[in-house]
Amino acid sequence: MSTTVRAFLSIDIEDQSLLSQIHNIQQQLDLTAAKMKIVKSENIHFTLRFLGDTPLTILDQIHTCLDGIEINPFEIEVVGVGAFPNKRHPRIIWIGVAHNASKILDLKNEIDSSLIELNYQPEKRKYTPHATIARVRHVKDSKRIADNLESLANEVIGAMSITKIKMMKSTLTPTGPIYETLWHIG
Repeated sequence: MSTTVRAFLSIDIEDQSLLSQIHNIQQQLDLTAAKMKIVKSENIHFTLRFLGDTPLTILDQIHTCLDGIEINPFEIEVVGVGAFPNKRHPRIIWIGVAHNASKILDLKNEIDSSLIELNYQPEKRKYTPHATIARVRHVKDSKRIADNLESLANEVIGAMSITKIKMMKSTLTPTGPIYETLWHIG
């Protein structure tokens, strides 16, 4: 039995209506312009902090450390499709947050501050609240994929209420990751 788990903290998208809207957006991605793998509905989430391979003994300490975080429920509006590193050469295609993105950022900063006592340093790169909806394997036509993504850049996808954060276990398999909730706060 492994003594570590691949772990991350996230906000799940559980609203079926919103997941249906996200699926509609995924259907609009130009699969002829890029070879990509669409993320399954049950795996779409907003990652707050990726922890990587985490010793099982530390997971309880993380739970205790974060248990003091108060989650005051708030609404976000899911708007727009973007890409990392950019739209002409995407590796990750994501949906973003318009309304109350700052509240997600505040939550992430509170998590990062709390984890310092367990020697988890804040990430250096700027955090952009997003949920991955596709992973690009190969771009066939960079102009066409950029145009496709640009046409979806301001798409209003839906809204959701944030009431909790989850500690997730990720098991990588040849057919894609399998996520399991270990515990939640809120």
